Amino acid sequence: MQSTSFARLAVVACLLAAPAAQSGGLWLNEYGDTAGGRASAGAAAGVDDASTLLHNPASAIRLDSSELLVSAALLQPAFEFQQQGDATLGPGGGNGGDAGVLSPSGGLFYVHGNNSDNWRAGIYFSGLAGVGLDYDDNWVGRYQTIESSLLIATLAPTLSWRFTDRLTFGASLQWYMAELDLSLRIPNPLPNRPDGEGTLDGTDNGFGFTAGALYELSEQTRLGLSYQSELNPDFGGQLALKGLGVDVVTNTDLTMAQNVRLGLHHRLNERLALDLTLGWDDWSELDEVFVAVASTGASLEKNSRDTTHVAIGMEYQFNPRWLVTAGVSYDTNPMDADFRTADMPLDRQIHVGVGGEYQLSDALTLGGYFNYADLGNARISAAQFEGEYEKAVIYQLGMNARWHF
Repeated sequence: MQSTSFARLAVVACLLAAPAAQSGGLWLNEYGDTAGGRASAGAAAGVDDASTLLHNPASAIRLDSSELLVSAALLQPAFEFQQQGDATLGPGGGNGGDAGVLSPSGGLFYVHGNNSDNWRAGIYFSGLAGVGLDYDDNWVGRYQTIESSLLIATLAPTLSWRFTDRLTFGASLQWYMAELDLSLRIPNPLPNRPDGEGTLDGTDNGFGFTAGALYELSEQTRLGLSYQSELNPDFGGQLALKGLGVDVVTNTDLTMAQNVRLGLHHRLNERLALDLTLGWDDWSELDEVFVAVASTGASLEKNSRDTTHVAIGMEYQFNPRWLVTAGVSYDTNPMDADFRTADMPLDRQIHVGVGGEYQLSDALTLGGYFNYADLGNARISAAQFEGEYEKAVIYQLGMNARWHF
């Protein structure tokens, strides 16, 4: 009977914790590729390397030869929570320490430069989302989460086709793999008994797609429009209650929101080019998240709202071998404090990037960037506690190498 009670409480706790891992704009904006050095501004209008497959599949038509790009990045989050209000009215506990967990990212991109001027084919494997958090075991939000990790990667064959001299269309079919891991404390309904610990692991795979169009107004100016479909992983897995020998089969239906990006690239002169992106993310689809346990299920209201994305950047050709980049982007807040949870404390986002690339030879170009993301104060107003993050930032270092042949 005690095990059954703990299992039910664990399910309720995971209902509170798991859904936020998909809310708040978790699509990566930088993937270790060259565009990360300008906060991906203008990337939907093409980035003139093989990673353009991910930003807008139509823009692969601009590559004159075959190209392989390998990228890698490290993301170091720093999340420091500060309680507010009367802490004695809640569950007690500390602020959780620095919850940031070092996370890798990156990708592999290949475009085949055939002899035709009318089409290009390519394939890529890349991370689309990835984040990790690890709070102190006895912190005030331990009933929401202690550790959380979300990873999504995709393998995508891609094709672009030139419709006219100026207009090109492209599409990618994405096969994605997703993994969600959570751990949290489970309040014991019996007096003077220690809390239980719940761990939830789930995996899924499925299909999505991207589509894009590129319009070249002139040799100096081009417009790009790209669309990323929803991804809908169903995280079937086990909810394990440590020390009690209880395992509960679960299914959690979550959504990575569809989004649209409009990009502009304009070359002012031989050295300087400007880039602009406007975007929309359909996070209002997260109004409810469905979680099922055995033959029963429930929906959790998230009340997310659509977000707007804007980015501006520049490229400067310092000399024939050196290109330097810089940019900044802004995403609006997807969620109010009453619905935000500690496993993914996102607010409005500001990304600032600087980078560059060096042409080592006719066949090899090396690049890198540094990106700083400010995720706002991410205030949480939960029934048990409230507060905001004194620090919620992500530092990212990316590097890439591309071979032309």
